[in-house]
Amino acid sequence: MSEAASHQHELIKLTDRPDDADARGCDGRTGGRDVRVRVLGRHAPGSLRGHDWLDCEITVTADTVRGRFTTVVTDRHLRCWETALDRLRQGFAVRWLNEEHGPELRIEPGRPGGLWVTVSDTEDSGVTLRVALSPAPGWLDEQHALLELVRNAYPTEVIEAAPGVHAEWRGTPAVES
Repeated sequence: MSEAASHQHELIKLTDRPDDADARGCDGRTGGRDVRVRVLGRHAPGSLRGHDWLDCEITVTADTVRGRFTTVVTDRHLRCWETALDRLRQGFAVRWLNEEHGPELRIEPGRPGGLWVTVSDTEDSGVTLRVALSPAPGWLDEQHALLELVRNAYPTEVIEAAPGVHAEWRGTPAVES
């Protein structure tokens, strides 16, 4: 595995722009609210089934509330996230990871330049957190760049003969140390 893949990578980083009170001192703090998805590593390195799955952590911070959810992201989820980013650019609301189990992320356009971001884990914990964000200009480009960094750090190395049928390696698998 590449050295870059041995460290956590952010797949999604939605942060609030600093307000005047937070901007004092120019210390880079945000307005106190953010939603992030961090890739923690491969789910089952070296195994045909699970090698390309990514263990992820979703965190939501909203003033005094913080939530943490764990999930597994597949290559199909990454493709769906790319499609979701394209739909957001067109002004549509999106749902991502809307599976039967695990957390779901919803992003809806809000006030001008703003977003409503909801992380709902109704199946496992019953928790739903919703935050209003005013991301900085260029936030969609940043999300595309983060997605590309994750794809480069964790390339797909297993060939699927059919959906869910993991047939063989593309080459020598990269095993995490």
